[in-house]
Amino acid sequence: MDSEKITAFVQEHWNIILIVAGVVLIVGAALNWNWLCDPIGAPQSHRYGRSTRRVIFFLLGGALVVVSVWNMVLAGR
Repeated sequence: MDSEKITAFVQEHWNIILIVAGVVLIVGAALNWNWLCDPIGAPQSHRYGRSTRRVIFFLLGGALVVVSVWNMVLAGR
Protein backbone atom coordinates (compact mmCIF):
# COMPACT_ATOMS: atom_id res chain seq x y z
CA MET A 1 0.00 0.00 0.00
CA ASP A 2 1.09 3.52 -0.68
CA SER A 3 2.28 5.46 2.37
CA GLU A 4 0.23 8.50 1.33
CA LYS A 5 -2.94 6.40 1.38
CA ILE A 6 -2.08 5.05 4.81
CA THR A 7 -1.36 8.55 6.10
CA ALA A 8 -4.65 9.85 4.70
CA PHE A 9 -6.56 6.93 6.26
CA VAL A 10 -4.97 7.49 9.68
CA GLN A 11 -5.63 11.24 9.54
CA GLU A 12 -9.26 10.64 8.65
CA HIS A 13 -9.95 7.88 11.20
CA TRP A 14 -7.60 8.68 14.07
CA ASN A 15 -10.41 8.78 16.65
CA ILE A 16 -11.48 5.22 15.86
CA ILE A 17 -7.85 4.01 15.89
CA LEU A 18 -7.33 5.51 19.35
CA ILE A 19 -10.56 3.97 20.64
CA VAL A 20 -9.43 0.54 19.43
CA ALA A 21 -6.00 1.03 21.01
CA GLY A 22 -7.62 2.12 24.27
CA VAL A 23 -9.92 -0.89 24.32
CA VAL A 24 -6.97 -3.21 23.65
CA LEU A 25 -5.08 -1.65 26.59
CA ILE A 26 -8.09 -1.94 28.90
CA VAL A 27 -8.77 -5.57 27.95
CA GLY A 28 -5.08 -6.44 28.13
CA ALA A 29 -4.76 -4.96 31.61
CA ALA A 30 -7.97 -6.62 32.82
CA LEU A 31 -7.00 -10.05 31.45
CA ASN A 32 -3.36 -9.69 32.56
CA TRP A 33 -1.86 -10.35 29.12
CA ASN A 34 1.83 -11.27 29.33
CA TRP A 35 2.92 -9.33 26.24
CA LEU A 36 1.42 -6.16 27.71
CA CYS A 37 2.06 -6.44 31.43
CA ASP A 38 5.45 -8.16 31.52
CA PRO A 39 7.89 -6.31 29.24
CA ILE A 40 11.07 -8.28 29.85
CA GLY A 41 14.13 -6.54 28.51
CA ALA A 42 12.77 -3.00 28.73
CA PRO A 43 15.30 -0.59 30.27
CA GLN A 44 12.93 0.40 33.10
CA SER A 45 11.40 -3.04 33.63
CA HIS A 46 12.65 -3.21 37.22
CA ARG A 47 10.97 0.04 38.36
CA TYR A 48 7.35 -1.06 38.42
CA GLY A 49 5.72 -4.31 39.36
CA ARG A 50 3.25 -6.16 37.20
CA SER A 51 0.19 -4.88 39.06
CA THR A 52 1.40 -1.27 38.78
CA ARG A 53 1.84 -1.72 35.03
CA ARG A 54 -1.68 -3.14 34.79
CA VAL A 55 -3.11 -0.06 36.55
CA ILE A 56 -1.10 2.31 34.35
CA PHE A 57 -2.21 0.56 31.14
CA PHE A 58 -5.83 0.46 32.32
CA LEU A 59 -5.82 4.20 33.06
CA LEU A 60 -4.05 4.99 29.80
CA GLY A 61 -6.58 2.95 27.82
CA GLY A 62 -9.45 4.65 29.61
CA ALA A 63 -7.98 8.07 28.89
CA LEU A 64 -7.58 7.22 25.18
CA VAL A 65 -11.19 6.08 24.91
CA VAL A 66 -12.59 9.06 26.83
CA VAL A 67 -10.60 11.66 24.89
CA SER A 68 -11.45 10.09 21.52
CA VAL A 69 -15.17 9.85 22.27
CA TRP A 70 -15.14 13.37 23.70
CA ASN A 71 -13.49 14.69 20.52
CA MET A 72 -16.01 12.83 18.34
CA VAL A 73 -18.91 14.37 20.31
CA LEU A 74 -17.43 17.86 20.07
CA ALA A 75 -16.77 17.46 16.35
CA GLY A 76 -20.40 16.43 15.84
CA ARG A 77 -21.69 19.72 17.26
